[in-house]
Amino acid sequence: MKRYVYPSRIVATEGDVTNAEALLLEKTLQIGLAEKELIVFKGKASVILDFGKELAGGARVLTYGAKGNKKVRFRFGESVSETCAELGEKHACNDHSNRDFEAILQSYSDMTFGQSGFRFLRIDTLDEEAEIKLKTVVAATSIDERKEVGYFECDDEKVNEIWKTATYTLRLCLQNGYFWDGIKRDRLVWIGDLYPEMRAAHCLFGDIPETENSLRYAMNGRPANSWMDGIPAYSLWWLIILAEEYSLRKDTAWAEEFIPYAEEVLAFVDGFIGEDGTTDYPQNFVDWPTKYTEGEPIEKKTDSAAGVYYLTKKTLEKVKCLPLSKAALARVTAMEARLSKHQPKVVKYKQISGIGVWAGDLSKNNEKIILEGGAQGMSTFLSYFILTGAAAYGKYDEALCMLKDYYGGMLSVGATSFWEDFDLEWLKDAGRIDELPVAGKKDIHGDYGKFCYRGFRHSFCHGWSAGVVPFLAETVLGVKPLEKGFKKVAIAPKLCGLKRVRGGVPTPYGLIEVEHILQSDGQVKTTYFAPKEMEIVLK
Repeated sequence: MKRYVYPSRIVATEGDVTNAEALLLEKTLQIGLAEKELIVFKGKASVILDFGKELAGGARVLTYGAKGNKKVRFRFGESVSETCAELGEKHACNDHSNRDFEAILQSYSDMTFGQSGFRFLRIDTLDEEAEIKLKTVVAATSIDERKEVGYFECDDEKVNEIWKTATYTLRLCLQNGYFWDGIKRDRLVWIGDLYPEMRAAHCLFGDIPETENSLRYAMNGRPANSWMDGIPAYSLWWLIILAEEYSLRKDTAWAEEFIPYAEEVLAFVDGFIGEDGTTDYPQNFVDWPTKYTEGEPIEKKTDSAAGVYYLTKKTLEKVKCLPLSKAALARVTAMEARLSKHQPKVVKYKQISGIGVWAGDLSKNNEKIILEGGAQGMSTFLSYFILTGAAAYGKYDEALCMLKDYYGGMLSVGATSFWEDFDLEWLKDAGRIDELPVAGKKDIHGDYGKFCYRGFRHSFCHGWSAGVVPFLAETVLGVKPLEKGFKKVAIAPKLCGLKRVRGGVPTPYGLIEVEHILQSDGQVKTTYFAPKEMEIVLK
């Protein structure tokens, strides 16, 4: 749904700009012949606008007068510094959407420009002879407006803000009936990246069509005997997401079209599991920080191989809930038997150990790796597995501290949505994203990032960072389905040092609402409401 957002702040002006503050005034969004409170640019001049939070869309510009050279330059940015960068500078780019471009304004016009992810907008006039008079500039945004049924509240405001920011990030990435990974860059359906997004969506909305649409889009885009998005692990993620979607929904007919393809994918995967239980995929990509290339530290090679092994093991566990044929189920059993002959050991990376725990490897080694250094080495994409991994060892307080330090770190520098990646080390001597670069301070946007997301190419709104939502709903609030379609549900809160938690989780039968209050004797008092069709098990 399209809606319009006025700027909340003038970050800066440069050159001859008169009455810039009038851009903050709410006005009738219609241009006329006798407008007042105009903003006037003379010669080469610029203004940087702050719309208050990350948005998806472009800018609607109401121009009263345009003389001389009518060409202006628009630079949308997820940080103030991105609006000031030249294309190519610190990897500033127009990849996947135009965010830096020129356009011509006309007198008495109402035109919309751009389609990107942004919070800030810089407008430059480009000629000494220019005279541009604007009535107003608003963000023309596209955001999903469906009601959030699920919710989470606790006595720690930072945790509440993290929940709200994560849910807002996910909502921005629900676009065109699909899950987009990002709204500036990666406006794509990356099926492997979709797992934390679909899990978060179930916590907020219940069943939504975007998951099924994305599964179908990925299925139709690749033969079963090739890798989705060119990555073996992403074919595994497709099977996992299909199985999870099937288990979370009460209805079953929708899945029929996917089963033949799923069985073909399983048959293809079977060919990459050796008799000794090791996997031999053409590449062992799990995520960018653990991607191994020749000559890099051996721990990347070891851990990435362990990661795809664990994903393969978890895939086979998950798909058994699907209505597979007897032959396909027999194949799965045989594949599991071969995998059981091998036991990998993680060397360094928290996300790989977290996936290992998810796949059933509760070794002391994985516990050590997950907890060592706290939030240092966390991953936005795979945070769900790291946090639930810590909780699996009973380290509930530590898990919440990691969550607060990591996600709170992004908030501390002005984030209003969560990022493609983040490292606590970036906070050292770093400026805020909502301020102009400061001499002697690092630009946390332009100076950091790695791999395919260096500098300003780095996305500051990535749906995969919403994995914190299912962690809070499933572990802290403690609501977890035990049978298909939430027919049987456990309520087993782990307050992680919190004193009060309340929330709701949507199910096919309606909303489960739960409240937990820590008593003076250390016990937790739980009250709940659940639809009568469901069996509740208190733990």
